[in-house]
Amino acid sequence: MTETAQGESPAESEVVTEDAIAAAANAFKTFNPDATETERLRDDRGRFAREEIEAEAEAGQTAETEAESHAEEETDEAAEEAQLEAVDLPTSWPAELAETWQSLPPETQDFIVKREGEREAAVNAKFQEAANLRKANEAVINEANTNRQKFAQAADMVLSAVTPQRPPTSMLDPHSADYNPDGYHLAHAQYQQTAEWLDNLKQQRDYITAQQQQEISQAEAQYVSQVEEKYRPALLKDVPELSDPAKQPQKLHELITYAVSQGIGEHVFTDPEIAGRITSPELHMAWKAMQYDKMKAAQGKVTPKAAKPAAPPVKPGVATSRSAVEATQRKKAFERLDREGSVEAAAAIFKLQSQGKL
Repeated sequence: MTETAQGESPAESEVVTEDAIAAAANAFKTFNPDATETERLRDDRGRFAREEIEAEAEAGQTAETEAESHAEEETDEAAEEAQLEAVDLPTSWPAELAETWQSLPPETQDFIVKREGEREAAVNAKFQEAANLRKANEAVINEANTNRQKFAQAADMVLSAVTPQRPPTSMLDPHSADYNPDGYHLAHAQYQQTAEWLDNLKQQRDYITAQQQQEISQAEAQYVSQVEEKYRPALLKDVPELSDPAKQPQKLHELITYAVSQGIGEHVFTDPEIAGRITSPELHMAWKAMQYDKMKAAQGKVTPKAAKPAAPPVKPGVATSRSAVEATQRKKAFERLDREGSVEAAAAIFKLQSQGKL
């Protein structure tokens, strides 16, 4: 009988496998990729020689010392690189503080510059956010105004075209030819419904009109406020009486009287609605015109004096008398006035008069 070859028993296979794994593990543990071909010295018990161990410890200490020295060098280089250079004066600082800025340590300067950069970035972000919000709101407002205007136009068209008709009462008279009580009540209900709808539509149209009028008034008030803020200081500089509550009424009365004399209707100043629209530039212009007319009127009243004979020639070394100098000044001033007839020439004569030289 032929014997069949028997496989290894599970126990034997398990033993072989465990031995192979153990051998591979020991080989992996003893494997050293940095080891050289030089065999390390061992004693009779298989231990490494004492000299070999001491040499390894000394080599390890040397390596650690070199690593620490290298790390210190890198730290020193990093510290040197970390030293900040002085930065320029920030744009938000006035030029007169440049010396103070230069006296600050570089670390402080760098901190201030960074914080100002963060602040500026935050402010710009808020400005951009507000601009975007305003732009979005403007788009919504413009669309709403367009729709409102379309509704107003449609309402005007409907209100002008639709007129509800009340049914005749003859429809309730049994002797009438158009007697129809049911038809009358139906027509009367439709009439009331249409009248109420038109009345509601008219109220909405009136509300839109009031809104538009209010927006126009607000726009005018905003415009007047901007104009006053810009031009009123110049008016008060030339006409300081307007800033004095005691002198203001008299000065305003003078300006109003002059404006009315120049053809501006008195209702412009007496009507509160119109008077509220008079701005500082208009008052300033009226004051300047009034001053010019006053100067021209004074210029017409000035009678040039007869020319005096020329002063005798002055010999060298002899001083010109004061009266001769004043006479020459008066002569030149009147000659200029006759020649130019300008406001400046008249002002020069007024100046001589105020100095007592006329």
